[in-house]
Amino acid sequence: MTVTELNNYIKHYLEEDKTNTAIMLTGEWGSGKTYYIENQLTKYLQDDKKNRCIIISLYGLENIADISKGIYLESRMKALTKDSEVLATGKLIAKTVLKGAVGMLGIDVNMSEDDLQSLYSSVDLNGKLLILEDLERSNIEIVKLLGYINNLVERDGVKVLLVANENEILNKQPETVSYNLEDLASLFLENNTKEDKEKSVPEDVQVQKYLRIKEKTISDTIYFESDYCEAVKNIIGIFSNEKLQTMVDKDENIIEELVSIIRGFCHKNFRTFIFATQKTVDIFNKMEEDYEDDFLKCIYFGIICFSSKMKAGEFPEWEGTEYLSTSLGTNWQPLFKFCYDYIRWQKIEVEDIAKTRDAYEKMKLYDENADQQDTDLQKLYSYYERTESEVKDTLKSIEKRLKNPDDIGFYSYGKLAAYLVMISHVIEFDYVQCKECMVKNIKGKGSDIDSHLLFLPMYDNLEENEKAEYKKFTELLSESMSFRNHQNDFSYKPRDIKDLYVSVLKDEYKISSNHEFISKYNVSQLVEMLFGASSKQIMEFRDVLFAIYRHAGKEDFIEADISTMKELLQVVQEKISSNDYQNYDIDKIQLLQLRYLCDNLKTFIAQMS
Repeated sequence: MTVTELNNYIKHYLEEDKTNTAIMLTGEWGSGKTYYIENQLTKYLQDDKKNRCIIISLYGLENIADISKGIYLESRMKALTKDSEVLATGKLIAKTVLKGAVGMLGIDVNMSEDDLQSLYSSVDLNGKLLILEDLERSNIEIVKLLGYINNLVERDGVKVLLVANENEILNKQPETVSYNLEDLASLFLENNTKEDKEKSVPEDVQVQKYLRIKEKTISDTIYFESDYCEAVKNIIGIFSNEKLQTMVDKDENIIEELVSIIRGFCHKNFRTFIFATQKTVDIFNKMEEDYEDDFLKCIYFGIICFSSKMKAGEFPEWEGTEYLSTSLGTNWQPLFKFCYDYIRWQKIEVEDIAKTRDAYEKMKLYDENADQQDTDLQKLYSYYERTESEVKDTLKSIEKRLKNPDDIGFYSYGKLAAYLVMISHVIEFDYVQCKECMVKNIKGKGSDIDSHLLFLPMYDNLEENEKAEYKKFTELLSESMSFRNHQNDFSYKPRDIKDLYVSVLKDEYKISSNHEFISKYNVSQLVEMLFGASSKQIMEFRDVLFAIYRHAGKEDFIEADISTMKELLQVVQEKISSNDYQNYDIDKIQLLQLRYLCDNLKTFIAQMS
């Protein structure tokens, strides 16, 4: 049921229904029921700018008298806010405060229940809709509460809308209850025999009692399904923040993306979304300079995702880099550290925002899923459903963006290359400039990129003549990516051994063609590195040597490489034999790997001598 349909239904109930029964609006906590009532239904039901709704929250109420008192107070407050002493003072007293200050309305808190009922009876509810929220959160016994409501609708002819999460009333927990709402309701259908009902009735007596009196008191139960897109737009509009509104207006897909997050991460809970929006707006207001919409969007989405995790339990500890966390946000919308600090401690260092933006831009370059958020690339990937003019404009945009090496993510290059080849055979477009920029941009980035993910097979979409073209394109990218001045880049830190191994594998042919490798490294620094390395890291260094020298024979490498190997072997052996290794705090497994290294060196030296 749409908002319009729901509004029309409730208006019909208020003005035309003769059943002398209440109606119920049910939905999960945080699904937007209260927001709908306060921001949509009450405005819709206004008659000549007169509010026709009396809204009472049953949250925490202990007895029936509290409800009657609340009805009276709500009615009196509406009169007070028009022409009474409250407005005369220029001060609007909060509802909660007014409800507590019952003496100022001449009500004795010690009045009997009968007197309070008489007081309530003086209230004219004709033409009004009494909305009782939080039915499941009342401390009044549910059967007694429904009995009171039954008197209102049946005896007094009051129109009552009950708002509840009925699953909570039924104590419907999947792990403990095996029946559902429809099954329970079906127990009381007229076509069921008394015998059928008795067989089907669950053991929960309170549920039985509730459903029996509900059948008499409530005619219709409407399951609330929020118009998420409309609700999101309205909530954003309430905050009246220029940065947020501009970002939303410029991105035609952002509302649907927000809805997807609310459904997935927030479990359809609008309270979490409103909380996250408030924190986002607070941060936007503290920004002293303008930032790109993409960065602002990441702030917003990251906070929404984090808020859902925060609301689920204890406040999470920070997990991530100095500036961002994918575990507290998502891989494509990380939570920024300055956002985390603001939510946790209500403080923000403005200078951290710019630093975070730079870190975020760098992260995007190495994000495997970055193309999913790239409008140009998504247009290109769906070129077959677009106009030629639109595709050409997209290609020009991509060509321009590629001139900036920090714009399009590197993991998009493989797929982009395939589509550039394909499209060049469909429309008139020379992708040479794109190719040159891509080759230049990715140069030397091999240690930071998984080439298997970068060059996923794209042959299924390519014609035979396009396959060879694409292969040459990717070979150029691969060659550029693997370029590395190994000895100049190497820091002699154990952690860098793995990167060295990756880059060596990619440049294996080039290294062999140059006929020198190990001689370019400092032996003393290599030894210090090896004796400070873990077992795995020593093994990875052995893999480096094995990749280069496994097939090496005479004249394959210069004499300097053999000499360097001999020197390295000698120093390592001496440290092992003299027990000097004990100064390095290494265990027996590390020692075993060092002995294996010595054996490898002996083999390579023998092969090349």
